[in-house]
Amino acid sequence: MHHDVSSHRWSVAPAQRALDHEPLAADVHAAFARVADRLRGEASAFARRMAEDGTVELVDREGGVQVLYRSHHGEDAGEGLHRLIGDFDLHLTHDGRVAIHMRIRGDVPPAEILDFDRATAEHFRTRLHAFETGCRRLPTACAA
Repeated sequence: MHHDVSSHRWSVAPAQRALDHEPLAADVHAAFARVADRLRGEASAFARRMAEDGTVELVDREGGVQVLYRSHHGEDAGEGLHRLIGDFDLHLTHDGRVAIHMRIRGDVPPAEILDFDRATAEHFRTRLHAFETGCRRLPTACAA
């Protein structure tokens, strides 16, 4: 899988992220909103698959959407707290493309940068499957 990160810039501060997107036209933001809706649809199926093991939360962030997975059985010292295992972040880059960041505890694979037409439901299904595999593997590895 080819990862083009040459033109990618990730701004952590929301105010800076808003400035990064300032020159982008309304049609770019509308196209990104459609891509985000595709992710929401695939994330719903992901949530159903993971319901027995944990909770999936969809969070709208400025300039993107984040899928959070918390295990029902985390490292919570018996207090019953749900623990964040991973997050799948989709956001708009400053140059009008789609960026996907995944993080499963300490594992952070390289960002994937896509044009809008490549951010299909099938692509999200594949990426969320990889995310699911990693999230399911982590609690098992911690228990061993």
